[in-house]
Amino acid sequence: VVMLVPELSFLTGLSTVQRNSRMVKEVMWEMTQSPRQHYTRLTGLLRQIRDTPEASQELERWGLHLDTDIHRTQGHILPAERISFLYHSFFPEEDLSWHREVTKEVPILAIPLNSWLLVYPKRLQQLAKDLLAALRSTCGAMGMQVALPVVQELSDDRVESYIKSILSALGSLEKVQLLMCIIPRNRNSLYGAIKQLCCVQVPVPSQVINAQTLMGHPGKIRSVVQQVLLQINCKMGGQLWRVDIPLKQLMVVGVDVHHSRSKGIHSVVGFVASMNQVVFQMPHQEIADRLRLCFSQALEHFYKLNHSLPMKIVVYRDGVSDPQLDTVLKYEVPQMQKSFNAFENYQPSLVVLVVQKQISTTFYSLTGKEFTAPPPGTVLDHTITSTGLEDFFLLAHHSRQGCSIPTRYICVWNTANLSPEHLQRLTFKLCHMYWNWPGTIPVPAPCKYAHKLAFLVGQVVHQEPSAHLSEQLFFL
Repeated sequence: VVMLVPELSFLTGLSTVQRNSRMVKEVMWEMTQSPRQHYTRLTGLLRQIRDTPEASQELERWGLHLDTDIHRTQGHILPAERISFLYHSFFPEEDLSWHREVTKEVPILAIPLNSWLLVYPKRLQQLAKDLLAALRSTCGAMGMQVALPVVQELSDDRVESYIKSILSALGSLEKVQLLMCIIPRNRNSLYGAIKQLCCVQVPVPSQVINAQTLMGHPGKIRSVVQQVLLQINCKMGGQLWRVDIPLKQLMVVGVDVHHSRSKGIHSVVGFVASMNQVVFQMPHQEIADRLRLCFSQALEHFYKLNHSLPMKIVVYRDGVSDPQLDTVLKYEVPQMQKSFNAFENYQPSLVVLVVQKQISTTFYSLTGKEFTAPPPGTVLDHTITSTGLEDFFLLAHHSRQGCSIPTRYICVWNTANLSPEHLQRLTFKLCHMYWNWPGTIPVPAPCKYAHKLAFLVGQVVHQEPSAHLSEQLFFL
């Protein structure tokens, strides 16, 4: 029970009465100001504090002094990365996006969809036909093959009807690569029941589509289908694109934690490790002290596919604040190292980078007197970094609106002798490798995959998914 003092408690947020479209637009405008607007308001606040005697006296009492302007320093921009598909490669445009190319180029590895199940309620029959026609007409240009599915048409859209029909169909069919369900609207209970069934009881990659996303003009359903095809390929073990990573015998690991708000539910740790240069596999555990087992399983999978063990392992550990850095160093790193003992005469080099997204540092680019968003690949590794830590700030993504907030990386362990420049380049490369988005993202792809995995298990499935899915991106 949390006891709050009424006189010290204040209501925050918007009530349902205030939450109208105009209010939401005003709030969004405040949140997505341009760099010039943000700078003007920030410096205005600093001058207001300086010119207010009470505020100045309070700061002096604490021994604090605030400059009336932001700090200006020199960063550097990492070289652009070449994106490679099966037959062609290219350098993306300035916003580091390749949305057009991903729907026209043939993926590195396309898995033919030969045996799959389509489930939908009878009243969505026409929508299902339109979806199937769009899938069949679009897949060829994307280098994919989609056969006709086994269709299960339901008399209603109750949760029980979906589950019963899916169990019956999966039990009678010999080998199903994918289950696709069309649901009439966004229903958490139905979505959760389908995912729990397909992740735990009857392990099969699944794609749940909200019917509302398919309704509208023909161009809309085509764009949705293109995204669905890309996700399906990934979920079945396909590979979309790659970037060049010169380090050989390298394993990259992403670790993230999902803390459930529900009482009595444990936190879930998502653990994602690369099996070769571009494929990811996902062992996972519910508690952090199972890291040793996660690593052992990942190394076994790596050896099985590559016939050798990785000599360099780089771990991106997400969800750690500064006070918790010591815990990672003293508790988690030794667990990682102990997993190496499962293999004879095996002592690889290890790098552990803590990833911090929730920071208040903001980057601007100053050209003449104009403040703009810095280009993707901007790095700052001095002046504003910590004196006792090896850290850097990297802005890997393009900010379409508002100000640019970078991600902070702290290297807490490095026996691989990788220089700060090597770590920055590798991190930026991995920010290109999240196959659910044809562009760069704010964090390395293994971190994002680990986050998606932990969120699905902690928020929807609430159980450990089947090991049969551990080599597929089933959680996208």
